Amino acid sequence: MASPIGHSPAGRPSLVGITRRPAAALRLVCVPPAGLGPGFFRAWAEHLPETVDLFAVQLPGRGTLAEQLCLTDPHQAADLLAEVIQEANDRRPFALFGHCVGALLAYATTRALRRRQHRGPLLLALSAWPAPHLDAPIAQLARVMLAGRARLADLYGPIPEELLADPRAMATAYTPFLADTLMALQYRQHDEAPLDLPLSVYGARDDAVFPPESLRTWSDLSAQPVTPRIFPGSHAYPRDQARELADRLAKDLAAASRYVTQP
Repeated sequence: MASPIGHSPAGRPSLVGITRRPAAALRLVCVPPAGLGPGFFRAWAEHLPETVDLFAVQLPGRGTLAEQLCLTDPHQAADLLAEVIQEANDRRPFALFGHCVGALLAYATTRALRRRQHRGPLLLALSAWPAPHLDAPIAQLARVMLAGRARLADLYGPIPEELLADPRAMATAYTPFLADTLMALQYRQHDEAPLDLPLSVYGARDDAVFPPESLRTWSDLSAQPVTPRIFPGSHAYPRDQARELADRLAKDLAAASRYVTQP
């Protein structure tokens, strides 16, 4: 049982099964964007093939872990998520997907798994977040945070009026967003060898926060070629392009599986 807020350190992530397909050949672990939880990916269940078992990360401070304190140290969060993924290892290969801040955490977790010499993902799929070895993500995120409500809507969506009228509800709803944003702002890239695994990068044509051209920087951190795939829509495109994104991801998973099984 979680300890009351204020009487415990920050909590620990967990994995939530969405499709519950134990016979599926592959596990797909998805990390949600800032402030959100597994529900962000539930629409994908009907679009992914039966060969894929869908899981999502539940971070502390929201959903079933609402009584735990949010994580704000990105390296601690990556280490903890690496532990959770390793503990949930059921011998099936797995892939990692992350959107927005979730992409940063998915990338950092993949590096943490490698440092620990644990099995890593057969595919790392990253959405709407530039490579973190440059200052662009931090600088742009800081500008968004300082620009007021209208600019924040580009990242988080519009703030409902009923929340604005209720300070306590506003604090409950937006504390995880702020914690995840702080986690991203505190991330610092440490020099390591490029990741030598298939890397898929996705983005949105009209993303006002991280435009498509900023995503090409992932090539600097990968030992394999990276060509971003761009979808219609804004920064929150996975909500409107759920079928199209799930279909593209399924194709990339199949290609990565063939790459891993090559002699």
